[in-house]
Amino acid sequence: MHKISGVYSASLTPVKEDLSINKDLYLRHCQYLMRQGHDGLAIFGTTGEANSFSVQEKKDHLDFLISNRIDPNILIPGTGSSSLNEAIDMTKHAAKNKVKAVLLLPPFYYKNVTNEGVINFYRHIIERVGESDLQYILYHIPQNSYVSIDFKMIEILLKLYPNNIIGLKDSSGDSDRMMKIIKYFNDFAVFCGHDSLALNICKRGGAGAITAGTNVCGKLLSFIIKNYRNESNIKNFADMQKLLQQIRQVITSHEPISLMKAYFSIVDNISDWNNVLPPLKKIADPKNQRSVLILKELVKKIDPLIANT
Repeated sequence: MHKISGVYSASLTPVKEDLSINKDLYLRHCQYLMRQGHDGLAIFGTTGEANSFSVQEKKDHLDFLISNRIDPNILIPGTGSSSLNEAIDMTKHAAKNKVKAVLLLPPFYYKNVTNEGVINFYRHIIERVGESDLQYILYHIPQNSYVSIDFKMIEILLKLYPNNIIGLKDSSGDSDRMMKIIKYFNDFAVFCGHDSLALNICKRGGAGAITAGTNVCGKLLSFIIKNYRNESNIKNFADMQKLLQQIRQVITSHEPISLMKAYFSIVDNISDWNNVLPPLKKIADPKNQRSVLILKELVKKIDPLIANT
């Protein structure tokens, strides 16, 4: 039995022109995502531009969400950093707020590091945070971090901290690897970080999904994952998966964060949505950008498709 399961949205973080976080829009977006049927929110991850914000900004806005009635038990904040002390500081703050779990990147600046070095990094965090009931989800995204969380690393950390290390978000896009981890580690919660692959991973025993695309198609992916066991009785189930794949394809045809923010700037008619932090570059004219317009038309198909089940 997985300790955590379900579909969690890797939430975008809206910012103002001065690049500070737009608190009101952030809260509104988190509330919107929860109305789409998500089990929770993975805030300040890759999609949330986490590594472009200071630890203090992330701590302050975690507090802000909770103080505005976002239940901490639905939150999985990213707390990783290449700075050991910053990772410890952010993780302690998340633990103090009684969040559902934390999503923990490996240290990602130095390349060709040893397993022992990465394990030592994780050990320092877990032991110095010192919360016996805090749940950690490891974050495997080697295309960004250039650090792989391999089988041996998972095995050692599970032996050292069986009550803390409960799962892995795998954003590698490697289905075979995810399925091998599911098979090898009993009750270890593997979350797929790829929208289109999530259904197959869950069918093979995965715990769920934590994805970027759920910002725009969370209702669709949540419906698919929560109803796949009844797939044979849902006449348009294959159409839903096909639409999900089409949306994913459009999102990844461009830098995904700026594309999704541009999309929201149109549908919400809020210009601040179109702001991103450097080094990302915002889309200059969202209303006339082809991928944004295609995405808008695809997302319109979600509600009628679900209503017609």
